[in-house]
Amino acid sequence: MILILSGIEIPEDKIQNRNETLLYKYWKQEVIRFSFLSMSTHRYELLGGSGSHNENRFRKGFIFSFVMMLILFGLFYHYLESTKVVMQCPAYAEMPTTVSPTGNSENATTPATTTPTTTTAKLRVWDTMDGEGYQFEKETTPVVLDPRFEQLNNLAPCENLATVEIKKEVFDMIANVKKEFLNCINPIVNNYKGKPKEMFLDWVPKAEQCDQLKAFESLGVVPFENLHETKWGVLPKCKEENTLLTLGIGHDTIAEEKFNRTVPNTKFYGADPIIEPNRQMYSAFGKFFPFAIGKQPGFTKFRVLPNQNQKTRAYVFQDVTTIPFLYFVNDILKFKRIDFAWIDIEGGEFEFLDQLHKDVTICQFNVEMHMKFRPQDGAEVFHDFIFKVLEDQKYIFMKSLHTEKGVHRMFFINTVDRECLAKFFS
Repeated sequence: MILILSGIEIPEDKIQNRNETLLYKYWKQEVIRFSFLSMSTHRYELLGGSGSHNENRFRKGFIFSFVMMLILFGLFYHYLESTKVVMQCPAYAEMPTTVSPTGNSENATTPATTTPTTTTAKLRVWDTMDGEGYQFEKETTPVVLDPRFEQLNNLAPCENLATVEIKKEVFDMIANVKKEFLNCINPIVNNYKGKPKEMFLDWVPKAEQCDQLKAFESLGVVPFENLHETKWGVLPKCKEENTLLTLGIGHDTIAEEKFNRTVPNTKFYGADPIIEPNRQMYSAFGKFFPFAIGKQPGFTKFRVLPNQNQKTRAYVFQDVTTIPFLYFVNDILKFKRIDFAWIDIEGGEFEFLDQLHKDVTICQFNVEMHMKFRPQDGAEVFHDFIFKVLEDQKYIFMKSLHTEKGVHRMFFINTVDRECLAKFFS
């Protein structure tokens, strides 16, 4: 009432909807009517008239005016609140960008000296730990295929790898590689039987002695580098669909992108519990799955890399959804065979290393061992895994390399499963 009588009004275009507009007009009229009625009654009494006949009406008018005043005050407060500047989340903050003409052209209608115009572009930054996050750049140059892409694309079809004939020379080559490897590695490993921690700490300088074997040169192992490490692989010798499984993406898909430009007909499947930016990066060429991989399903504390600037790369421990390794491979992906697997899951690998012996067929895999983040039993699991590998003689391994204290990488090649031999060595 005070606002209306003093000449202050709420602009009708600021009221949220039609019903509120009509109600506001009604309240405005009633307040003015009862206010003037009250003032007229008071003036009548001052001139000597009796106020008894209007006493009840005056009381009702006063109460009604007071209620209307409170309601109008609420509307005015709502109006003030609605006109405040809304602070935007940095994830959707509007960033001013300047667009200026690049110059004259034959069809140009504006001169090159036109004043630059300012537009608004939205910069989307995913949830970050350091306020910067991973920034995506638009492709400015065309994709250039590796020279080997065309050669591999012209290979003969693989046909049925389970029944295809494997030449005797291939079996002889693999047998020779295994013999030299076992003669080199067995004496080293046997010195650490029952000493898991010592074995893990001494592993790289001891195991890398066997990387220099002459027989390894016949395998044709080639590198695929990314920002922070190197993945290794043996390229196929026949043409069919290839599968590459990435467990732990870590904001870095450079090696996968190089692989995609080198090996045709490859389907990529990647899993990481941190959705962004991994989903956006991996989905550019493959299928992304937003969970961690372990041995049992559940909600598990994993060491993960949140979205942040690449220079930061500060890992943290978080509770994440975990899917069993064999369930993921057999039931979700329905793989009968994995051609390439790249495993880097910050200690989670110790949960299913024992399942790599017989429960799944992997032709070759890179794995990073993180005893540093599994101090309670990581060394024991690694110790038992290596001794089982040498006992079964299913895999040979090489390329042991330190990445930091208590962490090292290795590359394994399947030398037993027939489909793997036929595809990569026949």
